[in-house]
Amino acid sequence: MAAAADSGYRRLLPCACAGAATEEPEEEEQQLPNVSPSSRPTCKARLFELYGMNVVGVESMTGRFELTGLTGVGVFGAVYKAWDNCCGTVVAVKRLSGRGRRGRHGGGGDEPYSLVHTGVRDLAREAMSLYACRGKRGVAHLRPNGAYAEVSGSCDSFLVMDYAGGFNLKDLMKRRRKEPGGGRPFSENEVRRIMRRLLVGVNAIVEAGLLHRDIRPENVVVDDGTEDLKQKPTAAATTGKKKAQSKKRKMKYTICDLGMSVPAVDSPGYSPDGVLTSIYNAPEILLGSRQYDSRVDTWGLGCIMAELLDGPGEPLFDGETNLAIMGSVLRVIGAEGVKSWPGLKRLADEPQALVRGFRDSSRLREKFPGARAARVARRPALSQAGFDVLSGLLEGNPEKRLTAIAALHMPWFEGSGGLRRVIGSCAGTSF
Repeated sequence: MAAAADSGYRRLLPCACAGAATEEPEEEEQQLPNVSPSSRPTCKARLFELYGMNVVGVESMTGRFELTGLTGVGVFGAVYKAWDNCCGTVVAVKRLSGRGRRGRHGGGGDEPYSLVHTGVRDLAREAMSLYACRGKRGVAHLRPNGAYAEVSGSCDSFLVMDYAGGFNLKDLMKRRRKEPGGGRPFSENEVRRIMRRLLVGVNAIVEAGLLHRDIRPENVVVDDGTEDLKQKPTAAATTGKKKAQSKKRKMKYTICDLGMSVPAVDSPGYSPDGVLTSIYNAPEILLGSRQYDSRVDTWGLGCIMAELLDGPGEPLFDGETNLAIMGSVLRVIGAEGVKSWPGLKRLADEPQALVRGFRDSSRLREKFPGARAARVARRPALSQAGFDVLSGLLEGNPEKRLTAIAALHMPWFEGSGGLRRVIGSCAGTSF
């Protein structure tokens, strides 16, 4: 698996040295630009030189970045809002901890750490994935020389990215639920706007030759347009932000956290160990298949779309194990699509038996009714064009599931601002 990932990144990154791709250089002969010998971590240098990307000693961060607040904690680390004294702008700093769980740092109090131990390959995977997505819309951007690795001690490492917002899509859903009257669902127009942006982001990841594999609301950063990134955060600035939030602003949505991403390969054989159990995982992953493509990410977008459209804003599926989640999926979308998937026959007996035990018919339209049925059920209505996108993203047969670019061509998005420009930039992309 590691070897396949290495070759995948060599293919993705044009700056990687083709001549050195087949054989790693000797340790003493390595030369990394912009890294002094005293601060160059030799254990990490070989991997980063292989990928053709700079790694900067963590000592150079001292005095440059001022952390101003914690914005989120994920599986592999914590993300902070920070001020870059060198560039005079607000940035996001992700800390990947070698310790896991919680611990002490810098003699201070307890700070959030990653839920799992992270190492050089975790740093390299995410840094290279971000680098491969450079300049693309709808996905997080790594800043120049934005990978920092610690030479000794706890082996913490850091990624410095463009600041994309102070909260995530899950936080936004929770805010809606707390509004007077029990919270209001997102309107269909709002959902269309959000989904267009997320589909553009996933398509950008596809164009970069990657699979994200962890699409969920927590990994979508939201920018409400109230923060001045050229103003150093202070108490006064924070107060001003809260006042500004009362005004309606156009929000931006950015896909982040590429810690579980892998290069897409022509003959996939991905290890199931690299993906965590999640209610946003596609059926093929839940059933234990090692052969899948970018449509595992569009399934995750379908789950997000359903959650946005739902009145209470609750996830569409639930469960503690992969097969329990799969049972929840089949009760909603039915088993017809999964049964028609040729890959089902290659799986173990237990997942096959699970699928055969469910009825074929789908209940998805009952949960998201059209105008007439919605009036009877007193639920928000979803147009037929919107439902076509939702059901296409939540198709149980991955071979029939919508890709990101195919979804953007659906009638639901016609007339959506900037769509022609987005689709035009995707010319030549396979449906």
